[in-house]
Amino acid sequence: MRNEWIVTLAVVASLSVGCQDPRKQTIERIDADTEVMGRVSTAVNEVIRNSPDCDVAKPLLGEAYQRIEEARGRIRLAASRQTLEAMKAQVDRVAQACP
Repeated sequence: MRNEWIVTLAVVASLSVGCQDPRKQTIERIDADTEVMGRVSTAVNEVIRNSPDCDVAKPLLGEAYQRIEEARGRIRLAASRQTLEAMKAQVDRVAQACP
C-alpha cells in the first residue's frame, strides 16, 4: 500500500509540473521578446524623437533598421511581430521624410 501511495504522489507531482511548464515557457517567451523589443524601441524612439532634424535622424536610421532585422530572427510571439512591423513603418516614414 505504501508503494502505491509513493507512486501516486510521484504521478501527481509530475502532472503538476507538466501543467506549469507551458505557462513557464510562455512567460519566458514574453520576457525574451520584451527584452529584444526594448532594444528596438530605444533605437526607433531616437529616430522618431529626432525626426524634425533630418541631419540628426538620418544617421540613426541604420541602427534602427539593424535592430529591427536582428529582432525579426529572435522574437517568437505574434504580438511582438506586429509591434515590430509598426515600429518599422515609423522608421520608414522618417526615412522617406529625410532622403
